[in-house]
Amino acid sequence: MAFTAKIKDSKVVKGIFEAVSSIITETFLDIDPDKGISMVAMDLSHICLVSLLIAKEDLDEFKADKKLKIAINLEDFVKIVKRANPQDEIVFKDDSAAKRFIIEMKPETAKKARRFTISMIDIDEERIGPESLEQLEFYNQTTFKLKFLDEAIKDAEIFSDALEIVADKNLSFSTNGNIGDMTYELEKEELISSDFTQKSEGIFGLEFLKNILKVSAVSTNVEMSMASDLPIKMVFDILNSSRIVYYLAPRTEDEDNDEDDSLYED
Repeated sequence: MAFTAKIKDSKVVKGIFEAVSSIITETFLDIDPDKGISMVAMDLSHICLVSLLIAKEDLDEFKADKKLKIAINLEDFVKIVKRANPQDEIVFKDDSAAKRFIIEMKPETAKKARRFTISMIDIDEERIGPESLEQLEFYNQTTFKLKFLDEAIKDAEIFSDALEIVADKNLSFSTNGNIGDMTYELEKEELISSDFTQKSEGIFGLEFLKNILKVSAVSTNVEMSMASDLPIKMVFDILNSSRIVYYLAPRTEDEDNDEDDSLYED
């Protein structure tokens, strides 16, 4: 086998891939002997790009003889990963000859492992690179506790299916609907860090934000970068050197006025 990776904490594996699979259904896992495991994929409506890196140094064991691309259905993959017990360690292996991806799970001291295989799938390799997005000029950056965003989303969904995020002197979340409205403002003292150079604002679909918030199982802070009319960038650090990055496009005025817009449905 050209590839083996072990993560002793099954909760981390579950948290990472449940967060990613809530937006992405099929993807390539890129195996790099020097970097670790990564993926870059866009949701089917091309509203949210997800970039994941599980860094080599964060893996308890890692062996890769060469670069590999492993195409999997993430929904099926997560069904298997969710079967892990809290005390299990998880091992990933490839069987490229049989076009199979292997998942083994067992407690560290156990002799026998439960072994699952999942068929690798055939998907068109669409070149999706975050390089152009990384060149975007964001005027505002801030880092804050993820619980604040969670509260804002839960407050907003009482009234609407969208959340407006404004960075100016402070960071504010708001929404309005037929029955009322809400505003939730964070002053700079409540933020871990902030660098606001000019006002920026955008409206974002709550369903995407709620799915992104599933990353709270493995991350406690969010680093957010904003500029008006640009996708919002959200970075979540995991373990020591790993991270998940989301680029979420803002809703347009037409989409705001269309309550039946299928792009923002689960």
